[in-house]
Amino acid sequence: RYLTEFSTLMRSVLENSEEDFIPLEKEIELLQLYLKLEHSRFQDKFDYELTVDKQIDVGQFQIPPMLLQPYVENAVWHGLRYKEEKGFLKVELLKKDEESIQIIITDNGIGRKKSTELKTEYQKKKRSKGMQNITQRITILNEMYKDKVDVFIEDLYDDTTGTKVILMLKKD
Repeated sequence: RYLTEFSTLMRSVLENSEEDFIPLEKEIELLQLYLKLEHSRFQDKFDYELTVDKQIDVGQFQIPPMLLQPYVENAVWHGLRYKEEKGFLKVELLKKDEESIQIIITDNGIGRKKSTELKTEYQKKKRSKGMQNITQRITILNEMYKDKVDVFIEDLYDDTTGTKVILMLKKD
């Protein structure tokens, strides 16, 4: 079952990578599958919840493919995986107004500072590259599509407990 779901995820990633934008509905399906697979791998490490505001037309709202997954992956791999007790990841998609939605990814993991302290030099370079890639991608998208995506990252509580990522997406 795991391999079937993994191959479905990989096929979706490849198909979606050919597009500049996909329906939000497809991105949500991909994210749900990714979360399910990671939860299967690390089930003693975290639980998760993904909620979508019913006011969002997920079939019509367009989003760059694989925009959310890198932030969710960072939460799992760098925040929740190293937590001693079971952690929690929450992904919320909220309608802000007729022209925009807000996506909030919150984890109660070990925090960015502690995560960095635990990494080897190789891991630090690898993580930086992943976030650097998504930052460059968002910069290019914003140049091409007039500031369609804004991203804010903040530490929760203090710098050793959890992270919140807020993405603001505007319609065309």
